[in-house]
Amino acid sequence: MHTVLAGVMNRDTDGNILLVGEGDFSFALSLQQQLHHAKLTATSYVDEASVLQLHQNARKNLAALKELGSEICHGVDATQLETHSVLKGRTFDRVIFNFPHTGGKSNIKRNRALLREFFMSAVPLLHPLGKIMVTLCRGQGGTPADQPIRKWHDSWQVASMATYGGLILNEVVPFRLEDYMDYKSTGFRSQDKSFHTKGGMTHIFIRPRPRCNVDETDVPHPGFNKYIWTRIKRRLNEDPSHPICILRHRLEENFRDKFNIFILPSISVPLIIPNKFLKCSKETGPYDKHYTLIWDGKSNCGMDATPLMSLIEAKKCLPAVTAENESETKVCDCSQNTQCPAFYNSGITKELDAFTELAGEKHCDTKTINLLDGSSTGLPCTDRFKFRATLLECLSDMKIQENCLNIVTGEVCHKCEIECKSLPVYYEMMGVLQCNSHGQECSLEALKSELFAVIRKFIPMNVELHWLSGTDVDTTSVIVPYFKPGTVCYVSASDKNSNHLLATLGCLQDENSGSCIARSHMHMCAFVLNLDVLAQIVFDISDRRLLWTNDENFYCQFSSKMTTIPYQNFSVYSPQYIHDMSFWENPGCFDEYLLWDIIRDIAEDNVKEVSLIDMFTNSKSGRVSRCYRLIYQSCDKALSYHESWDMQKEIRLTTEKILHVDLR
Repeated sequence: MHTVLAGVMNRDTDGNILLVGEGDFSFALSLQQQLHHAKLTATSYVDEASVLQLHQNARKNLAALKELGSEICHGVDATQLETHSVLKGRTFDRVIFNFPHTGGKSNIKRNRALLREFFMSAVPLLHPLGKIMVTLCRGQGGTPADQPIRKWHDSWQVASMATYGGLILNEVVPFRLEDYMDYKSTGFRSQDKSFHTKGGMTHIFIRPRPRCNVDETDVPHPGFNKYIWTRIKRRLNEDPSHPICILRHRLEENFRDKFNIFILPSISVPLIIPNKFLKCSKETGPYDKHYTLIWDGKSNCGMDATPLMSLIEAKKCLPAVTAENESETKVCDCSQNTQCPAFYNSGITKELDAFTELAGEKHCDTKTINLLDGSSTGLPCTDRFKFRATLLECLSDMKIQENCLNIVTGEVCHKCEIECKSLPVYYEMMGVLQCNSHGQECSLEALKSELFAVIRKFIPMNVELHWLSGTDVDTTSVIVPYFKPGTVCYVSASDKNSNHLLATLGCLQDENSGSCIARSHMHMCAFVLNLDVLAQIVFDISDRRLLWTNDENFYCQFSSKMTTIPYQNFSVYSPQYIHDMSFWENPGCFDEYLLWDIIRDIAEDNVKEVSLIDMFTNSKSGRVSRCYRLIYQSCDKALSYHESWDMQKEIRLTTEKILHVDLR
């Protein structure tokens, strides 16, 4: 009796296993002896006569396999599995290809092609939750798990080849010969000779598992940025199986231990607001990073703007009203005032109806309503609309409860460069504590102390927390103007790799300080907490883009009752592709934020980073040339080189059309 060892391919299963490219069938025998309940089908590339002629131990191994009930099949091409008469229409829980090789002297390109065609051929036979396991010799795989690591062009690029079958690399485990007692390597240069297996790595591939289809076709109008709109619709703070929602509830529970708290539903504050809510909306600085619905006669994606019609159509894309969610809805005061239009990311449409009535839908027969001259709305042309950039912008619409810590959570949007530590949509939690003028300092200290203590409960002990003063942090944030000078402080988290700004806290401005918050009779202190950053630290999520994944491999690791368990990556060593784009600017038309929006709209989060690697001005023409480097790497999908190049081509053409550049 063979003992089941702590291997990979011999992990216990009672499912169907397919072995591809067997030599003398010694590996198949070793595996079947350990997995007594598995239904094993072992195949060879050549016919039975050739197997017996080439491998001296083959006859003995085949006889033993038949005695154990294994299925044997010869003449099976690993690149045409789905068409083989014996395998066609069947499904397997595990497909194993041990030390694949085209035969003869090594040829890297031919072996890459073998892997690519094998993956494409094996996927139709794979159970939806099944795994494909490929073991390669030392260094061949081309992943950082190999020691030593070969140069990418000198490897078989196994993770990249698997993307052509729609597979992602889930795990890489060292191959241990001692786990398979009867296995003898054979087939060196197509002969009955052994080869070195020491340092070999087993690569385990799985399919991505989309939870549901995120419909990107119902963006209400080109005036809505597709990337932004599809993320706003996700409402992760209300999804009980998402870490943002889990963290939100646990934070609320902890604040309840110290304060009387009042939870405001996120649907009670406007998502799209007039720019007049910001006195400084036309100034330079952080305000040029707002996502406006009209921008100098163009929408934020460079097309003719009809944003009010966009809002009218938007309610068709929102969830239907039910008795349950209507009873929970809290309507802000401005929804009763048609001079203060607001848009809500809820299923309740009456607020939107008030907006559209003001917009002129009921007084205008045309299907296109334009804000540029204000003629259809009665609004001055300076009243432009935008997505909120911080929850602090919605303070004037909140029904603040006295003697309570008022908490609201919601998504906010701001323009940013493309890199993994900054995304244009993220979640904030805002807490507002009202106090009288004499107790303002005490309330701020109490809130400061409790905020620090609550955050400390959640983050790992190896992450340090610090208080920073306003002078230690970049003050171009859209949050800072809402606080009184000299009262602002920050909570920062740092580990051995990086620093993270988690929260901003201070006393809120009153109207005497020039704030747009019309609450002169109140004195309030507040904090704003970045839930995306905190969730990434608490759950040890390696890439912030994963918070927006739609993959069940991510969601299955979280539950509302869970303790804080570090997240395990379901996609590792994702292949990376680099494409450069050079062009001449059209003077006065280039906007780098708009370039990043174009890239996100086309490639979504498949572009990990964009950097300006070269820029110069032609001394004769005065024109400026730019060269950008786009690094493609998906954190949750199978992204092939050809798919990345197709995206790059579309980005180039769209950039040329929208930004009026001359491609080089």
